[in-house]
Amino acid sequence: MTELIGERDGPMGNIRQDGAPAGAEALGYASLLRGESGRMLALISSGIGLHAFNQFAIVAAMPLAAAELGGREWYSWVYSLYFIGSIAGGTAAASIRDLLGVRRALALSSLFFALGGLNAFVAPDFGWIVFGRFLQGVSDGLIVAICYSLIPANFSSSLIARVFAVEATVWAVTALLGPLIGGLMTEAISWRFSFLAVTPFLLTLALFTFLTEPKTGEGRAASFAPVSVGLCVVTALIFALSSASGEPIWQAALLVFGVLALLSVVTFDGRFGPPLFPAGTFRSGSVLGHAFVMLFLMSAGHSAGSTYLALLVSEVFHLSPAVVGYIVVTMALIWSIVAMFASRYEAFAWRHATMWVGPLFHLFGFVALAIAIGLQWLPLVIFGQVLIGIGFGLAWANVNEAAMSAAEGQERDRASALLPTMSTAGYAVGAALSGTIATATGLTASLATETAGDTAAWLYGTAALGALVSFVLGFGVKLKAS
Repeated sequence: MTELIGERDGPMGNIRQDGAPAGAEALGYASLLRGESGRMLALISSGIGLHAFNQFAIVAAMPLAAAELGGREWYSWVYSLYFIGSIAGGTAAASIRDLLGVRRALALSSLFFALGGLNAFVAPDFGWIVFGRFLQGVSDGLIVAICYSLIPANFSSSLIARVFAVEATVWAVTALLGPLIGGLMTEAISWRFSFLAVTPFLLTLALFTFLTEPKTGEGRAASFAPVSVGLCVVTALIFALSSASGEPIWQAALLVFGVLALLSVVTFDGRFGPPLFPAGTFRSGSVLGHAFVMLFLMSAGHSAGSTYLALLVSEVFHLSPAVVGYIVVTMALIWSIVAMFASRYEAFAWRHATMWVGPLFHLFGFVALAIAIGLQWLPLVIFGQVLIGIGFGLAWANVNEAAMSAAEGQERDRASALLPTMSTAGYAVGAALSGTIATATGLTASLATETAGDTAAWLYGTAALGALVSFVLGFGVKLKAS
């Protein structure tokens, strides 16, 4: 059961009886937005906003790109290789940041990100899009992980909860704008321009990288963990290969190997070279471990359900790219609204409750989507998206903060850098699983006859199962005020 761990005069300051940091009202958001704190918040928000915007900006464009370039059979690879690259970048981010420095690491990552977008923009065939997204994934993983890693060292402990609340809202708002703007650009100009829609975020990131003096934690420089990073990438690749196979036996075998490889990441971390995860992350009862797994499962469930959502909605209901974009962004819009209101309540009892109530909303939302696609009832699709958005708005920021605060002082930078990586790993596995399910259930053939109910049932049933496990894990995630 969730509970508060408190110390009277710990590093994070005194705690009021209701669980909110003493002096929180005096500090407020005004303090967060002033001076160097405001500039740092803008830098971090630019990186996180770029990540969320880019992740969803091409959703409405991909069905048209696949149709024009003949890439429907490789559809899931656009997402899978993007997430694999993001995992590789995210897991190496802390060591690259300490090796090159924050500014140089962000500058180089932004450059390669731009090259990946241009590669997809000029793509003469679908393979160019896949490679461009992989390059963007590596760069994106570095950028967002570095930005998260800057939170503990650049904000006072009394402001950390508000920083996570702001970033949850930034994530939701930019995730909302991504498919919306991408869909409008696809319909008004061409699907190719959706790959350039992220440009303002790159320019803003470059501006605030120059205007700030980012600090890092006082612990020793992070060591690169090649074994663990390699195992993470291999695991994601195995899951991706499972979605590309057309043979059920190979699909099943690769899924088993993928699960074994995933377990090997946890089992062998730190045994052959430097560790990737903070000490004790996956020991029994670890709050950090519970929170990491929750982030992984919530992301995997969302990815499994959303990878083919635009394609299903477009083909089953015969909607334009812009309308498809509006439906897809419904979840992010609700996430944003709920996150803004939920952040006003600072009592720990409320915040703990959100971490198990949120996955319940996911569970019911995925069930609604499965029924809606099977019955071809569009209002229920929108309702399911609303429920999923509520779940993320309630739980996401608090689970992230609980994970960071559970790490020991010198390892908080590393734990923070891994937050988006755990989420991205979940998205990678979810995208691969969705590709496997789509292949096994004959999605392409079923869309031709407008009977995609079986595929939807498997996709959203799998996502609902992950939400159920997240619900159980939520009782073991504690916000630490110490």
